[in-house]
Amino acid sequence: MRVRMRPGRAQALLGRPLRDLADRALPLRELPGLDVDQLATDPIAALEEALADWPEPPERLEEAAHLLVGATVATTAARLHISERRLHTLFTAGTGLSPKHFARIDRVRTLLAADAGRWSDIAATAGYYDQSHMTAEFRHFMGVPPAAFTAGRRPAATPCTA
Repeated sequence: MRVRMRPGRAQALLGRPLRDLADRALPLRELPGLDVDQLATDPIAALEEALADWPEPPERLEEAAHLLVGATVATTAARLHISERRLHTLFTAGTGLSPKHFARIDRVRTLLAADAGRWSDIAATAGYYDQSHMTAEFRHFMGVPPAAFTAGRRPAATPCTA
């Protein structure tokens, strides 16, 4: 099962800042307020119930996530009228990622959603400096270059050890 949440929402579910959990696997039974048995039978209801009493994430975090698409960290901080340091703190607590890392992942997601075409055009549309920059970043996150990925040559899956 994969659950995708708006930035800041997972912090409420996990009950702690996500910077403490970044790059770690967490057993389901350790999630506070989550009925694991109900999650197995009705995942949507279990997550809705677990999140029902939690406040909405800070609007500023959602706005920052939206602004980071296609903008630099400095530009995003300036638009929010906060310092880059404050943006970094807000973002890592709410998402577990730095703003720059979040923006890099978003660019790769843009590539995955792109229609077929010339890689140089796709790179420019996604906000990369050039095609080699796009290829290096894609390889960093996905393990293979974009052309290999779209051709179905993907790295072997590694099992979770938690």
